[in-house]
Amino acid sequence: MLCAGIVLVVAAVVLHGWAAGYLARAGYVEREKILTVRGPYRHNRNPYYVAQLTMDLGFFLLAGQPLLYLFYFPFIFTVYSRWVASEEKFLEAEFGDDYRVLKSEVPRWSFRMKAAPPRGDDLTFQWSTYMINRELARSLSHLCLMLLFVLFFIFGNPLLEIDFALRLMMLATVGAWLVVRDIFPIVGAQKSVGWAFGALGAAVLAGFFVTSPSSWKPWSGTGAWVAIALGLYCCLAVTLSAFPALSRASSEGKRKFVTRPICQWYILLLGFGLLSCTLAGVWLGITSALVLWALHVGRWVSIKIMPQTIPIGVFLLILVTATGSVSVLRQFQ
Repeated sequence: MLCAGIVLVVAAVVLHGWAAGYLARAGYVEREKILTVRGPYRHNRNPYYVAQLTMDLGFFLLAGQPLLYLFYFPFIFTVYSRWVASEEKFLEAEFGDDYRVLKSEVPRWSFRMKAAPPRGDDLTFQWSTYMINRELARSLSHLCLMLLFVLFFIFGNPLLEIDFALRLMMLATVGAWLVVRDIFPIVGAQKSVGWAFGALGAAVLAGFFVTSPSSWKPWSGTGAWVAIALGLYCCLAVTLSAFPALSRASSEGKRKFVTRPICQWYILLLGFGLLSCTLAGVWLGITSALVLWALHVGRWVSIKIMPQTIPIGVFLLILVTATGSVSVLRQFQ
């Protein structure tokens, strides 16, 4: 599994980078109504998504959990399929018959070994385009993560010494963040009962942890102080974004994660959960954000950006200060 995981991750990084060198961000002023098909796009219409699915499988193999990919794949493939369908609808409206011919020549998900005929401008791989798409940092981060998995595979995973419930919480925190950050733009055309059941499932999951007495046991020592520090950081990041002047400075400083509606609520709820210094509090924060996200995707609610007004900023600041003070004082008791 180690060798297979390494091969898949490296191949995915190469494919993703190859596609990034052709995916221009110049806008339609330079390429309007000209369908250009070069590089990996002559073999597959969606090399970015294929590379990501391949990379995910590689990481699951490196983690020694290939069967978990069977549960992960249907979910992420459904998400990618919706994105691809939306993109194809736009491209077909933009390029008409040219794009329909491309669809008949180049597969959506499989990889055509013999390249399809080139179309449009005579483009070649451009390192400048590769850098504009921020591919170097992305590739290095994936390769470093792969190296970390390899070291864990060979020498053992030190995280296994951490309590299982805590490890599960850490994994859920990162996973939920990736879901609400990357999949938030998906919104159905009409109300969806399926997503309502998804929200109900998240709520049931929260209830499962909340009803366990051990999950309310307060943390102490170094772990508690780390949780308080992270909680204050999360809460204050969102609180300060509610002040108009500070919000503008945050956007100019490229801290745009606090300007996305669902990300704001996720960070704020997670922050208060961390300040509780309990496993149940963190789970409530995570699952509450997932419930809101699922209801938003299913068009049951509409999540808006937090109003940028001084009264709301002051209210949140008082609430965060009070909650943080209680958490700190409890550690000295």
